[in-house]
Amino acid sequence: PEISFSVPHRARIGLVGPNGVGKTTLLKILIGEEEASSGTVHRARGIRIGYLPQEAVLESTRTVWAECLTVFEPLLQMQQELHQLEKALSEDPSSDELIDSYGALQTRFDHAGGYEYETRVRITLSGLGFTRTDEKRPVTQLSGGQRTRVLLAKLLLAQPDLLLLDEPTNHLDISAVEWLESFFKDWPGGVLIVSHDRYFLDQVTHQTWEMTPGLEEYRGNYSAFL
Repeated sequence: PEISFSVPHRARIGLVGPNGVGKTTLLKILIGEEEASSGTVHRARGIRIGYLPQEAVLESTRTVWAECLTVFEPLLQMQQELHQLEKALSEDPSSDELIDSYGALQTRFDHAGGYEYETRVRITLSGLGFTRTDEKRPVTQLSGGQRTRVLLAKLLLAQPDLLLLDEPTNHLDISAVEWLESFFKDWPGGVLIVSHDRYFLDQVTHQTWEMTPGLEEYRGNYSAFL
């Protein structure tokens, strides 16, 4: 069947339909992991898309905390440069050049969220049900469901323009699902969610796409679609 659709900026879309109809395949085509058998897929220039598969495979020797910090690599590098400049300034406190460089880098670091990224990591991990002790555990010690939650945490911290989530509530308890619902209220990007969790879709989505295997678009959340 021919399908045609676009995902607008800040979209909140629930993708529903019977098992085996091709919902997961559609997500994989959108991220470029699979090719469409015909037709074209246009992505906005420079768009960043995040994808959470149903069973995420996250192989890492890092701790949960360190794994989440990988999202902030540019900030961590800036932080290191700031430390080096501080050291240089302590040895030559009257150097105008060093003072200017330090001030400029500090401003850039601040604007890029340098003073809040650790707080964001902590809030996100705690929201998704991880304790302070869990943060120190190596990812290799985690269950499949916990690894999927770490990947979800990384995606939320990376703030892509569009987030594609395949059954995101499968590995979350009730309080984590509620946290995620409230998180998406202020999320600046778009979200396309495949889920059998009707209540979650009702709380998060404003539009429903039904795959039949064609694609019908409805305004409103899941209850409105029904």
